[in-house]
Amino acid sequence: MSTDGTAVPPADGDDAAAATPSIASMLERNPPPDALAPGWVMRRSRHKPSTCYYYNQDSGVSRWDPPRALATAAAPPPSSSAAAPPAGDPAAAPSILKRSAPSSSGGTGENDPNAASAENGASASAEGRKQSQPAKKHRPSSSSKPDQVRALHILKKHRGSRRPASWRRPKITDTKEKAIADVEELIAILKESEDDPKELRATFEELAKTESDCTSAKRGGDLGFFGKRKMQKPFEDASFALGIGELSGVVETSSGVHVILRIG
Repeated sequence: MSTDGTAVPPADGDDAAAATPSIASMLERNPPPDALAPGWVMRRSRHKPSTCYYYNQDSGVSRWDPPRALATAAAPPPSSSAAAPPAGDPAAAPSILKRSAPSSSGGTGENDPNAASAENGASASAEGRKQSQPAKKHRPSSSSKPDQVRALHILKKHRGSRRPASWRRPKITDTKEKAIADVEELIAILKESEDDPKELRATFEELAKTESDCTSAKRGGDLGFFGKRKMQKPFEDASFALGIGELSGVVETSSGVHVILRIG
């Protein structure tokens, strides 16, 4: 029994010995309606030669009963999402009968408008979720210049500094060359820890506490964050040119001679 209640014709060869009546005699037993709907034709069943069926040449739909209900309307187009059914009688095209079977939701399978609505609703819901997702924030590239930097420094003053005195020495008489040599010696010590950022910072802070002539020595040389035009120009240029964790060379300002470690 098929899903629409009609008897499924036997498989090929089951009625091979049956007599094959003429189309005229079959029309007498099962007369078609006065006018078939556009696209419908009458065909003899290969599996039940004594029976005719009706085939829609546009949609590929086959049926046993005359399409009287469709006599005044064009046959519906096939679903774009369904594969084109094979031509022939219903017994040779079981997929056509399956398509008309009721779905578990109460519809009629592939052609169920409720199923199509659910599919469209799911698609719209997915599209809505996609549109409701917040746009990703633009992240500046690592190559963009920062507005502020944070740095540690060690200062060595000399007798040519604008204020040749410090918390370490009330009166500084060292030459500029001596101050440069002292800073170069500190840089050589720091470079031994350059491969380990944590060790480099710890060593820098310890040296700053005992060797720097700046009052930031008590903070390990930490100047905090500062922006442009907050420091002397040579010091600013050197600080902003460094990468985080990078050590400078000798930097000269009117305050004295510096080495800088950028930490932020």
